[in-house]
Amino acid sequence: MQFKIKWWQLIFYETAIISLGIILGAYWSWFFSDYLYLFLFLFAVCGGDTLYFLIKQTNE
Repeated sequence: MQFKIKWWQLIFYETAIISLGIILGAYWSWFFSDYLYLFLFLFAVCGGDTLYFLIKQTNE
C-alpha cells in the first residue's frame, strides 16, 4: 500500500488537528495541566516520526 498526500492536504489536516487540540485544551484545561509533560513527549515523538516519514517519502 502506498500513501501519498499533497502538501496542501497536509496543511488542512494539521489545521484541523491543531484546532481540535486548542478546543479540547481550552475546555478541559484542568485535566490536561496534570499531564503536560506526557503530552509534550507525545507531541515530540509523533511529530518527529511524521516528519521523518514524510521527508523519507519525498526522497524516493
